Amino acid sequence: MKIITGLTLGLLLISSFPAKSEEFSFGVSGGLSFADVGDYAGDVAQTIANATGSTTTYSYDRGTWAGRLFGSYSHGESLSLEVGYFITGDIDIEYSITGASATEAFSGHGLDAALRYKFPDSKFFIKGGAHKSTLSYASSITIGGTRVNLGTIDTDGTGALGGIGIETSQENGSSTIFGYDFYASVGGIDNSDFGYLYYGVIF
Repeated sequence: MKIITGLTLGLLLISSFPAKSEEFSFGVSGGLSFADVGDYAGDVAQTIANATGSTTTYSYDRGTWAGRLFGSYSHGESLSLEVGYFITGDIDIEYSITGASATEAFSGHGLDAALRYKFPDSKFFIKGGAHKSTLSYASSITIGGTRVNLGTIDTDGTGALGGIGIETSQENGSSTIFGYDFYASVGGIDNSDFGYLYYGVIF
């Protein structure tokens, strides 16, 4: 609630200043999403080993694909409000013991809103805001070559986001952007943080 209130106050602040220009635009970006699941995977592997009495090995993804569509309302040359939708692929974790294996997969998607500030006479920008997102958790187990899907659980919630990047204007009036965003607590779950390294175009 504090985050949403802050965004509202920021939008009111933008509208209170006379603007040299007001412009609506939209954009698309794509890249890689990162999530640090190493500690979590290690804890689960240890739990499996304790329960089965068998040595448990595990492996996990460090990144997956991600994409984002967004609209932007610029008020002047420096301040803008972005509203977007993001989605990620699966971050997979696999655990193995003799004769059996289990797989977990985490992915996220949701809406975000952020105030963006581009430094005058510079290509650099920063942004901060919030997201309302879903963390999807799917699991399966394989025994003797037979795989059984255990289902998917979706958890909804809100969290903060922040980002930095570079915007370069093109001769055709569009802009290219390269940056990194950090989504904290995807699905409202503590420590379910995603990083997003991207390249995109603003039309």
